Amino acid sequence: MSQTVAMKLRPLRWPADADALRDLPAAYSTSAIFVPEVDGLGVRLRETRLRVPFAKTYPAETLLEAAATASFAVVAEAAAGGLAGFTAVQLRPWNRSAELSALFVAPDSRGQGLGRALMLAAIEFARGERVRCLTLETQCTNAPAIRFYQRAGFQFCGVHTALYDPATVAPEEAAVFFTYPLDAVGG
Repeated sequence: MSQTVAMKLRPLRWPADADALRDLPAAYSTSAIFVPEVDGLGVRLRETRLRVPFAKTYPAETLLEAAATASFAVVAEAAAGGLAGFTAVQLRPWNRSAELSALFVAPDSRGQGLGRALMLAAIEFARGERVRCLTLETQCTNAPAIRFYQRAGFQFCGVHTALYDPATVAPEEAAVFFTYPLDAVGG
């Protein structure tokens, strides 16, 4: 059983939190990836074990951009100080949806329920905005996130194999999309 460390969720204070957000380690390492298998109009993700772990670190600009453009953003403060996590949601009025544009938990704060708390805050915000669904995009190489989103109730809904610039990502990375249906009528 994992130990829970006291952390406080609070609204992002932009731009006052920019430096702390820049220091939040946004990275993952995994010994498995989900390889997209496209067959005509069908697609599935096949989990594949790796001999050498895949690791990715997101540039600080990824978090800063999500924070600067968010309709809703929350940070988690560690009891010892600093940020332990961050989530951001962007409303999409044109189709009555919301996008989970960021959800990061510092590696040393994982396994303590913080990701779930941040996710629940994002879902409650989206539900309060009476949108139809909360969507997200991640990489097929981010197996830990994919498993987390599935456990949270998100449903796989697609792949975009050419979304990322091959000059800036690993060749095995493809975008995968998930959606979480919300009751827009009942709020």
